[in-house]
Amino acid sequence: MRVLISGANGLLGQHLVQSRSQEFEILGIIRSKNLTGIRVECETRELDLTQFSEVIQVLDTFAPEVIIHTAAEGRVDAVQERIDEFRTLNVKLPSLLSKYAKNSGAQIVHLSSNAVFGGRAESYSDYSGLDPINDYGVLKAEAERSVIEQNPGALIIRPILMYGWPQPSGRQNPVTSWIANLREGKKIRVVDDVWTEPLAAWDCAEAIWCALDTDMSGPLNVSGGVKMSLLEFAHKVASVFELDSSLIEPASSGDFPTLAPRPGSTSFDLKRLTEELRFHPLSPLEGLEKLKHDEPAMGR
Repeated sequence: MRVLISGANGLLGQHLVQSRSQEFEILGIIRSKNLTGIRVECETRELDLTQFSEVIQVLDTFAPEVIIHTAAEGRVDAVQERIDEFRTLNVKLPSLLSKYAKNSGAQIVHLSSNAVFGGRAESYSDYSGLDPINDYGVLKAEAERSVIEQNPGALIIRPILMYGWPQPSGRQNPVTSWIANLREGKKIRVVDDVWTEPLAAWDCAEAIWCALDTDMSGPLNVSGGVKMSLLEFAHKVASVFELDSSLIEPASSGDFPTLAPRPGSTSFDLKRLTEELRFHPLSPLEGLEKLKHDEPAMGR
């Protein structure tokens, strides 16, 4: 089976490639081959994904049977108040890929985000109404609607706060950033009024492959299933990696006024994931222990 993965050198993309079936022929789309220390375990193609004519040419040549689209501008604060600048990459591109998949008979997986939700005390189901509170979430919500409009059989994956070892030149996630700073003896400030359900990137990758195996479509919420504040999660990171937790200082979201607003509390109803798909991700504690165990294997 021919599978095209956009963002193959990203956090999720690298785990999708690593966990693939040996029967799959993977073409990974990456932004640049010149990034220091990049490791992608498949054939790759460097491509500017905003150049749609080039994207179509690659699709026509490779003729994928599955398209897994993970590439996007994922920096929430970078998108804030620059929504028109990123609409082509974050909305028009997934819409194009979804339409292409529909016309060619390929399966399409679009990576969305919990940012399509604005936060509330009760859990969000896979089919809850979208209510984003920042511009990044607005674009993700637009993309979801457009992808489904173009292709009702599309699969929409919504992860929460993914963590894992990135490529050496890749963007850090909160966990790896906390580890790096604490190892250097630096104090870190972590908010205690944002609640989430941290998810290991490799579990998100496995959930995607499982969903493809069952021809699942529609929205699928994916998380680690345990709700905790970011501050609590940071302390778990320090404990598992045997770092000085006294360097972790509590803060509130109001202490960072330049940041885009974040949902105060996001948790997922995981019935589709655990009952329909029968997939059970690692808890955050289990995921952190695996992350620590796997660190030497990642060459760090």
